[in-house]
Amino acid sequence: MSAATMWAAMQAAIAAVTPYQGNDPVASASYRAAVGQAMCTAIISEQNSPVAWDGTNDRVLDVGQFTKDSFTSATSMPLHIACGDGQIYEIDMAGNFTPAAAAGISCSLNPNNTTYASAFTTGFMYAQIGSVPASATGTSSTMYLDNSNGSVYSLLATVFTSTATKHSSVRSRSATSGANYIMDTETHWDDTTTVWSSLGTITMPNAWTGQVQVRRVG
Repeated sequence: MSAATMWAAMQAAIAAVTPYQGNDPVASASYRAAVGQAMCTAIISEQNSPVAWDGTNDRVLDVGQFTKDSFTSATSMPLHIACGDGQIYEIDMAGNFTPAAAAGISCSLNPNNTTYASAFTTGFMYAQIGSVPASATGTSSTMYLDNSNGSVYSLLATVFTSTATKHSSVRSRSATSGANYIMDTETHWDDTTTVWSSLGTITMPNAWTGQVQVRRVG
């Protein structure tokens, strides 16, 4: 929350409290407690309210703020979030493919809304429930978030936008006919000079329906 937003919330909270009628409001413990409680309630309420999703322009999220939106039959989901060096974001997704997912890469993030040839190194560790885990590595032109091909899944990605050490860490779960998968995915953006200025666009290989939530945590 920005200082201006916090001050506005504090002023609104104070204005909503019935003023103490004595000569010295500050001396009233009950008045101070009421103001403090109202301020905390207002600030917490504002902090837990999402910033409106902007479908056109990149906007800045303060630490703790989040935005979310629902998508229907989407293959491209621009996040429209301006970011800078050394910031941390969480991307939380849940939904399903319609129809079933195409084989191969299920979900990826294009930082700065574009691709970079062979700039990303990814490692996967995955397992079908009840089976022995397996792993793989590779390079790509995009930041992989998930490499399963289940028709229903959820994922939580943590993204670090440091220019020198840009990377993402993802835990995803997916399900398809008779099989359930858990996958850990680590992707490093090997370019140490390009600034990550727009969080990017999430892409899917097939029509996808669900909700995306993005929160800035650092």
